[in-house]
Amino acid sequence: MRLAVLIVAIAALAGCGGGDGEIGSGSDEEGSSAALKVQETAGMPSAFVGFGIEQGIFTKHGLDVDLQETQGGAATLPALVNGDVHVGGSNVVSLLIASSKGLPIQAIAPGTSARGKGQEDFGALLAAPKSGIASAKDFEGGTVAVNTLDNIAEVVVKAALEKEGADPAKVKLIEVPFPEMGPAMERGDVQGAFSIEPFVSTSVDAGAKVVNYSYVAAEPGMQVGAYAVARDFAAENADTVDAFKEAVAETAEYLGAHEQEFRTYLSEKAQIDPKLAKSIVLPEWNQQLDVDSLQSTAELMQQYGLVEEPVDAQGLVGG
Repeated sequence: MRLAVLIVAIAALAGCGGGDGEIGSGSDEEGSSAALKVQETAGMPSAFVGFGIEQGIFTKHGLDVDLQETQGGAATLPALVNGDVHVGGSNVVSLLIASSKGLPIQAIAPGTSARGKGQEDFGALLAAPKSGIASAKDFEGGTVAVNTLDNIAEVVVKAALEKEGADPAKVKLIEVPFPEMGPAMERGDVQGAFSIEPFVSTSVDAGAKVVNYSYVAAEPGMQVGAYAVARDFAAENADTVDAFKEAVAETAEYLGAHEQEFRTYLSEKAQIDPKLAKSIVLPEWNQQLDVDSLQSTAELMQQYGLVEEPVDAQGLVGG
């Protein structure tokens, strides 16, 4: 089921009543902790939260976080609406589509962001080994793997292809999970893939070629991920939401100043090969949501047909 259709179904169910917005909200008594269920995509996104937990940052802000890993942010949306989890990490396109379809969610804090213009990044469009592809235009008539359709990967691949002279309409996109992209390219099932670290590095080691860094090509510094809550939860647990935002900001600041500690954490706790953990390109993590970037992404979503009408990013982040 395509994401937009799934979200309409979730929104209809949400109208019938959701979960308990106060579940796990903890106590207001001094020294108490708020129990918070947080879902985030497995890999570096979840490692960011795990790193903050290990450093005691979330505890410092009065949060007892139960971190649950998922394979993608879209799966988190029904859990948020139903009250099964309190905070969910997702790519911003899934969140913007959900907001445009009336799903009662609110983005509260930034997740991963792309690096700046001309820089290597944690997400890359790869050409399969022996594919003969040397440029974006060479993908025309071919097939490129993305982890999920109707998400940020589809948007940035199309934007990057067009900026580099290719016609996105002539490139077929299919869904392949990140861990399976390398084998799919090696078999010749696809001519390329848009992947993220550490899978970019493992694919390059196996002979794949970086054609572009699609997040950066689409928009340098792009806000890629964000944390969201159900609007009822935000209204009923304002102090807990503020504490989470502060903990994310402090984790981002600490990580920026202690990158080697994070790389050690990746190798020891996040099951990333130690050699890769030392060399992979990390995302950026910022302290505040970039609403201008969200709006630019919303415009790209309409340009490439993920939504029919304009989407106001402020509607996702507004109170």
